[in-house]
Amino acid sequence: VSCPLLLQLNEIITNPTEGQFWQVDHIKPVYSGGGQCSLENLQTLCTVCHRERTAKQAKERSQMKRRSLATKYGCDITKFFVKM
Repeated sequence: VSCPLLLQLNEIITNPTEGQFWQVDHIKPVYSGGGQCSLENLQTLCTVCHRERTAKQAKERSQMKRRSLATKYGCDITKFFVKM
């Protein structure tokens, strides 16, 4: 098996550790307002799937932050230079 996700899942199955197989995930991410929620916003994922989803969301947050900064500063690059 060469897929990293399958290798991780295989490790969890063959060497189970208490509390390491299932994790709770916010359906609507915390960074999108899903932190203060009821049980309806929660789902159970295996650790490997939760790790993958969290990594994908980290990329999304990073892109959102970059877009926000680009919007804040606009396309006018003169703001980056100091006038002497």
